[in-house]
Amino acid sequence: MEHPIIQQVMEHPEEHDDDDEEDNSIRAEAAFEGVHSHSTFRYKHKKRSKVWEEYKPIFLNGKVQFAECLYCRSRMSCKDSNGTSHLWRHQKICPGKEDAARRRLKDSYFPCVLVNEDGPVTPGDPVNQIISETLDDINSVIPSRFKSKVWKEFSPIYVEGKLQAADCVHCHKRLSANKFGGRSHLSRHLQTCQARSGQKGVFYPSSLPGLKSRGQDELSPALTNGKVQTAEYNNKLLRSSSSGDNSPIVRPIQVVPAHQPLPSPDFPSLKKQRTSFMTTTTDIGTRKVDQETAYEDLARMIALHGYPLSIVEHEEMRRFVKNLNPMFNTVSHNDMEGHCCALFMKEKANLKDKLTLSSQRISLSASIWTPDGAEPEVNYLCLTAHFIDKDWKVHRMIIKFGMFRSSPTNVERMIHCKEACVPESESGAYNVIWDAIRDWNLDQKLLSLTSVGEVRDDASTSKLKETLVEKKYLPIRGKLYNIACVDDILNSIVSEVQQNIIHLVSNMVMEFFGARTSSSLNQEQLVEVISQMSLKCPKEDAKWWHKFYFRLEVLLHFKKSLPFEEVTSPEDIRVAESICKILRTFYRVIEVISSPNSPTANMYFNEIWKVRTVLQEEASNEHGELATMVTEMQEMFNQYWQNSYLWLCISVILDPRFKISFIEFRLKRAFGLKSASYLSDIRETLQELFHEYCSSVDHPNGGATSTEAFDADDNDSFDDWDQHLNEQASSQKSTELENYLEDGLVPRKDDFDILNWWMCHTMKYPTLAAIAQDILAMPASAVQSEAAFTSSGPVIPKHHSTLSIKTIEALVCTRDWMR
Repeated sequence: MEHPIIQQVMEHPEEHDDDDEEDNSIRAEAAFEGVHSHSTFRYKHKKRSKVWEEYKPIFLNGKVQFAECLYCRSRMSCKDSNGTSHLWRHQKICPGKEDAARRRLKDSYFPCVLVNEDGPVTPGDPVNQIISETLDDINSVIPSRFKSKVWKEFSPIYVEGKLQAADCVHCHKRLSANKFGGRSHLSRHLQTCQARSGQKGVFYPSSLPGLKSRGQDELSPALTNGKVQTAEYNNKLLRSSSSGDNSPIVRPIQVVPAHQPLPSPDFPSLKKQRTSFMTTTTDIGTRKVDQETAYEDLARMIALHGYPLSIVEHEEMRRFVKNLNPMFNTVSHNDMEGHCCALFMKEKANLKDKLTLSSQRISLSASIWTPDGAEPEVNYLCLTAHFIDKDWKVHRMIIKFGMFRSSPTNVERMIHCKEACVPESESGAYNVIWDAIRDWNLDQKLLSLTSVGEVRDDASTSKLKETLVEKKYLPIRGKLYNIACVDDILNSIVSEVQQNIIHLVSNMVMEFFGARTSSSLNQEQLVEVISQMSLKCPKEDAKWWHKFYFRLEVLLHFKKSLPFEEVTSPEDIRVAESICKILRTFYRVIEVISSPNSPTANMYFNEIWKVRTVLQEEASNEHGELATMVTEMQEMFNQYWQNSYLWLCISVILDPRFKISFIEFRLKRAFGLKSASYLSDIRETLQELFHEYCSSVDHPNGGATSTEAFDADDNDSFDDWDQHLNEQASSQKSTELENYLEDGLVPRKDDFDILNWWMCHTMKYPTLAAIAQDILAMPASAVQSEAAFTSSGPVIPKHHSTLSIKTIEALVCTRDWMR
């Protein structure tokens, strides 16, 4: 209890200026005899009550005459005959004791000795009058762990009076630093600290500077409640630079926690600088809460994981954020919507700049999205861009999400959902796609549009193609523009013969699974067979034919694994094998073409050819009903082939492992004499595409020819010479295509990378490389495999469907870009 007594005496020097001699004598005796004789009184006086821990005895003529409360400074009579009961009663009602307890609780995370906390600081207070221990005495109690040089660049962190961690003063990273861990890991951190290496030559004040230099800040542990705590001292000796007086200016030592910044020269109140340990785990003095960055991170989290915007208004979320950082200002649902849109615009601007600098053409894909949940009454159109960049990497990203069709008669939806109010001028395939083309400056860069049936069959889509061809935005008059989505075509083919498939094998499948699930033993046997299959189980919302195909695979695998088990008749098994073979081919083709890894276009021809082959084989099946069903499927497939063979074949020709010889081989074996017309169209389209790309390479911006470099009045004309040079260059470039087709084929290998091959041969085939860079990015599917096998297709979260179409677009696009 010595320090509080000394502190009280020295913090109020004005009380010693009374004119009353008797009062001065009392105060002086209290100050000196109280300091030296308090312990004597405590242990030798016949009264040893614990109440004296809360009071300061005031001596007069060697006897205790008064007791001064250490909390409220009230002075009460205390003669031997009075006893101490009145002192106990005062402690129960003392107004200052509660405030002192509150201050101790506030400072309990980092207890330290505070001198002149509230009183005025005067230069006349000598250091040795303020604190009895000298600096050397304090230095003698510094633990040995603080004498390591590493503490010059780390701040110690205490928990319950024990050293537990160390904060790097450069990068503010926290490392463990208990008494068992040593200090070598702190030294290793300093060797690799990027913040430290990037600031060489800058002096960082030590968290534990030596006490030998008077010109440096002094730091030592302060002894409080029997525990050593880290404390920092201001410069003890400051010399005036303006006067010639070399006498030291004595200033009071102020003790603050090591993790807090030192007080400013004008010595503000230390109460304002104290913070609890829990709110100062980082350097609050140098780090402020960046609200905008936090809001942006929160917007990224909501977009990426599909959380509702109202999550920011949930009471649990607000409590969680306040516990992390009370300085963080929570936002409302509407404010969060604005932050999500701002993040979308920021990311969109960056992507638009990249596409503007790119010279490659862009292929688009259009798919239909619906809200998750009940039968949708609104459809959205999602537009995705596909391209290969200058480093020959395939990219796909959503660039537009707009309204495709909405039911205007749903009054409830008009009230609850903002997107129901979208005008017709901003909805529909034509408006959405054309708006995206203008917004992203793609009018001169378009190559193709791959779309599902709803978009492809829309009248406005044909109108859009006519507009683009008329403006000469599409190469070779749009021959490669309108491409059907493969998975959409295959789903349509299977759906067309759904009743036939159910009629042929539905009863057999139901009887088999009914028998296999009738008992627990049969169920275990069935589950064991399924576990041996390398086939993904369809989800609950999978397309009907995907579920049906999975059951057929299980049935046939069960028959193969347990041949002695009577499953069904041999004839039914053969029919099941034929249907399963067709559905298996469809499933694997969709899985490859709709892969999220963005396959290149040279892979599509072989996958489509598998469908044609299996249909041709099963069309000659001995089972009459099955053969009729397959023939009907063939007719629908042939329609797709007639509309798609050009771009499918050209992409294969650009594969150096196959080229045009592979196309000739396939078509002649499949169509015989009719193959000549196919091959003729393919060669003409390839030549036309090549020459058009040659022209774009010669005049990429429609630039002026060399003759325009001369003055208009120049009498010498070089038109004939320029024409001769152009013809010669065209002949040389035609030789490029011929050389490529005549060169030998590249050996087929499993690890062959067609993009890397073209990147390495760009100098040899510059024009063909530019064509390959555009053609190989063309997609055959508008959706990814996960959505291609679901009955509803791509969906947005139900809670997002009530937002405005602009906000939905921001969330969908931002999520896609972050992935």
